[in-house]
Amino acid sequence: MIAPAAAPLLLRLSDAAAVLTLAAVAAALLLPDAYAAVPDHLRPGAWSQDTISAQGALALLAVNARLRRGWDKGWLIWAGLIGYLIYAYGLYSFDRVMNPVWLLYLAVLSLSVFAALLFLRAVDTGAVTASPRPPPRRAVAGLFGLLVVLFTGLWLAQLLPAMAARQPLPGQTIFALDLAFALPLTGLTAVLLWRGHPVGDLLAIPMLMKIAVLGVSVFLGTFYTWVFFGGPFLAFDLVLYALMGFGPAALIWPVWRGLDVARVP
Repeated sequence: MIAPAAAPLLLRLSDAAAVLTLAAVAAALLLPDAYAAVPDHLRPGAWSQDTISAQGALALLAVNARLRRGWDKGWLIWAGLIGYLIYAYGLYSFDRVMNPVWLLYLAVLSLSVFAALLFLRAVDTGAVTASPRPPPRRAVAGLFGLLVVLFTGLWLAQLLPAMAARQPLPGQTIFALDLAFALPLTGLTAVLLWRGHPVGDLLAIPMLMKIAVLGVSVFLGTFYTWVFFGGPFLAFDLVLYALMGFGPAALIWPVWRGLDVARVP
């Protein structure tokens, strides 16, 4: 599904992004007060993001190794992991999670963005087709639509009072990334899947992976707040983030099984 000439550069860029991600996570464990610049109530989220980022980086290196051996369908997983790194290290970079390794965050963001742009240029959308047992497009579209409505409402409920009071919110980058990019792309994917468009099939696995990984990260952050940081037990938030994380994760296999990917000559 990727032009062969483009694959080596994509793999080198994503290898570098994965290695630097592991370095950034290791640095957070070794540095004193790595997240001193992060507001107290957001620090559990930083640690949960590192928990997920380390596993995502290792998964990306493993996927790259198989892609080098001709696993064309693995590019769908690759795209989901790269999408996660863009979002995660966009948060760290633009929210000024300032510490001695901040430039590592910027490097992961830059490498991942360039890899994603080259992927979009090299991908053949016609190479992704439905198998004899087609993917559950409308179930995925329904879940994506529900998440768009829930998180748009949740974020606006926090943003509108802050806007009226002319008071910036801590961690405001998440609202910008979600409302400007992540939620519109999720909604667009939902529409394309509902209509059976081939681009919807191409985006389904990457979007499910990206949303699932982020959802699990936020779920862990909320859980860490309660267990390790003495925060309150937020039942509604845990249920919402569980839906965001484990709902898409449960649909990855049925969609994966329902898609075939042809090799681009």
